[in-house]
Amino acid sequence: MAIRLKPKSFGPVFALYNGSKITGYAFGDPSNSTPYPSTQTPVDTLLTSLAYCIVLSAELAASENNTKLNPFIIKVSGIKALDLPSRVEKMNITILGQLVEDSSVAERIMQRAKSICTVSNTLSCEVSIATEPDFYV
Repeated sequence: MAIRLKPKSFGPVFALYNGSKITGYAFGDPSNSTPYPSTQTPVDTLLTSLAYCIVLSAELAASENNTKLNPFIIKVSGIKALDLPSRVEKMNITILGQLVEDSSVAERIMQRAKSICTVSNTLSCEVSIATEPDFYV
């Protein structure tokens, strides 16, 4: 008989981009940001690394499109696998806010950011990405 683990989710963690070189971080609530990433657990650190990598990748993708990013927040959560070995089975990235005014350019930036993010490319679990452009930043 296979061992089944209890369902568990991790995060969410947030990386806040405001156009400066200092990225803000938050755990659970983006209104409680700090200049330091979440280190509550190793998984939170992993989620935060993914969030920050997406921020940096979005900056690079925007520069490739000769556009300036609006302030936005990256939200990352994880879902634990229900079988052994113990691992994160899926990570969900949500971009909160409108990256740029043009939605087609924003979509290109989002897809390019995911494709060039070293952290997401290294993970062997499923990593999804979506946007919530109406989220006010």
